[in-house]
Amino acid sequence: MEKNSLESKLKEEARYLMISIPYDVEDGLGLIAFDDGMGTELQYEEGFVPPMFDSDNQTLEVIVDLQERKALDWDEKKGYIHMWAKLCDSGIYTLLDADKKPLCQIAGYVPNALVPPYERGFGDYLELTIESDGTLPDWKSELDFSDFIDEGQTTFKEHRPKSCGVMNEYIFYTPEGFTTAPNEDIEVENCQVMGIANGKDKVEAQENLLKENPWILEAGFNPSVFIIRQLAAV
Repeated sequence: MEKNSLESKLKEEARYLMISIPYDVEDGLGLIAFDDGMGTELQYEEGFVPPMFDSDNQTLEVIVDLQERKALDWDEKKGYIHMWAKLCDSGIYTLLDADKKPLCQIAGYVPNALVPPYERGFGDYLELTIESDGTLPDWKSELDFSDFIDEGQTTFKEHRPKSCGVMNEYIFYTPEGFTTAPNEDIEVENCQVMGIANGKDKVEAQENLLKENPWILEAGFNPSVFIIRQLAAV
């Protein structure tokens, strides 16, 4: 579809934006952070599951009513949530019409002309503040579809589960060994970074880490005590 025709179509028909981001509840700390607006970082709370988590697809799913600037199907039970994410081209963003039929899609970078944090997002960051009634206070009333007009597709990808061929990036720490601060007079107790590796899950990523870095076992480090955190889907 030509850009002028697409621009007219989106301005006339786009009503909703569906945001879909791969997410693993067990290893979801990575570069997606949540807070309750009162200073509590929720991703570190035991048993925390984001209210927009779709367990069937292993994704974070939000449908935004662009006219009302509200998240659909949001109720008081879900409460307030603030999310800040560095997504590394892992999301899928689909504009829908009033009947929720897809119009245009970007699979990859964040369309920050339309979604917060706007110019501070650089196509890599997504910020969502959702009030307990579903209101999105940070969203602009003026809609800018330029990212979709310039880069969007009118053939559509499925909102895929992470297990369907998506590789994930993990960082590995260990409490073993010793570290030294630049000021050697001050004792520091912290973890060491063993490395970063990719895999479909943390088990495969650890296998790849050890295969690519044989010095880890040669130095006597014990992989069973590694602290593993997901960084991103790649």
